Amino acid sequence: MTGVVETVKTVLTPILAEREFDLWDVIYEKQDSDMVLRILVDRQHGAITMDDLVMLTELIGEQLDQIAPDPFPAAYMMDVSSPGAQRALKRLEDFTWALEKTIHLELNVPLDDLTEFDAELQAVTDSSLTLVKTTKGKRKTLELPMNQVKSAHLAISQVRILTSQEDFAWAINKMVHVSTYQKIAGVKDFTGELLKADETILELKMDDEQVVEIPRAAVAQARQANDF
Repeated sequence: MTGVVETVKTVLTPILAEREFDLWDVIYEKQDSDMVLRILVDRQHGAITMDDLVMLTELIGEQLDQIAPDPFPAAYMMDVSSPGAQRALKRLEDFTWALEKTIHLELNVPLDDLTEFDAELQAVTDSSLTLVKTTKGKRKTLELPMNQVKSAHLAISQVRILTSQEDFAWAINKMVHVSTYQKIAGVKDFTGELLKADETILELKMDDEQVVEIPRAAVAQARQANDF
């Protein structure tokens, strides 16, 4: 099965790249009594659409039919789809794509007594991941050797808790949710685009284009809104 997967990847990767698509993964497995070839494809820029998948199914089918000799030992069903919201992260380029996103990790060796957890991916090399894990509102940076990662995938929740000035600087022009200790203009919860953040004030542009100023001393919690 490994030979089939590698052959398919070798054939499809450059063809899809020419059309600005990324071959995310190829899975060849038995499902009930049938063999299934799953091909996961994403756009290099922007979101993949159903029209893209219809076009890609035809294109990929034509390319696989031209492989000689035929690498498939038996008849199979083909499924071309998006990697999805919980896409697996396997290649170095997968982790690079996931920078500044929240990922879920399962480890071979416990880290801080945990074998699985969610964390924000800050940096990646061939040998390690730099992660930021938020616990009880506090952010802790972790260095994790790549060989300790059993599996990793994108977490559904892409929320980042904002506590430091660096966090707020990162969140400028992003959607954020702010809860306050006391009401401001009769409201204690605000969601909008963060326009400004200094040591004394936050400025949010709401859906109605109104700009709200929130004193930093009044902020109970601030987080990035889930925008994945």
